[in-house]
Amino acid sequence: MKPVLAALCLFLPAALEAHPHIWVEVKAEVVVTGGVVDGVWTEWTFDDMFSQLILTDNDPKGTGKVDAKMNASIKKGYFDNLKNFSYFSHFAVGGKDLKVPEPQKFQATIAADGRVAYRFYLPLGAKLGSSFSVSFYDNSYFTDMKFTKTDPVKLTVSGGEASVTLKPDKSKTYYGGGITPVYAFITWNPS
Repeated sequence: MKPVLAALCLFLPAALEAHPHIWVEVKAEVVVTGGVVDGVWTEWTFDDMFSQLILTDNDPKGTGKVDAKMNASIKKGYFDNLKNFSYFSHFAVGGKDLKVPEPQKFQATIAADGRVAYRFYLPLGAKLGSSFSVSFYDNSYFTDMKFTKTDPVKLTVSGGEASVTLKPDKSKTYYGGGITPVYAFITWNPS
């Protein structure tokens, strides 16, 4: 019995550090006008447990509706601090990383299934060049973010044609080489 207990104690610290703790489904809408990425509308939908934590702190009466006061509280308590992590947003033009701007038009909602979602806009004004790529992930892997399986990236294009391809980018592998993020690669043609 003692050897089993000793073995469990050896592995317990690693188990306590297991990641992730929060799961997020991501959708993005890339807005392109005449070869310029105006910005990216981003939608995150959280897992049940994290949603309940947000709601416990911000909707104690269980109204299930996000009013302006609750939206401001959620933004302040559960979103603004992500500035230190570039809002888990990663953009590049022609392989060169872009600085992530301050989000605009933040809105939290509560879905019929009780999960909390955020929708916000990241204004870029970046000339597309040869390609534009976007992904959402937390380098610490505390939060696991994945594009949704259905309609993960929508393109809203005026002045040309654009296409999107989702694929892992091995040059961006993180968490000790264990996680390879999926990027949406957008190409534009002035047609």
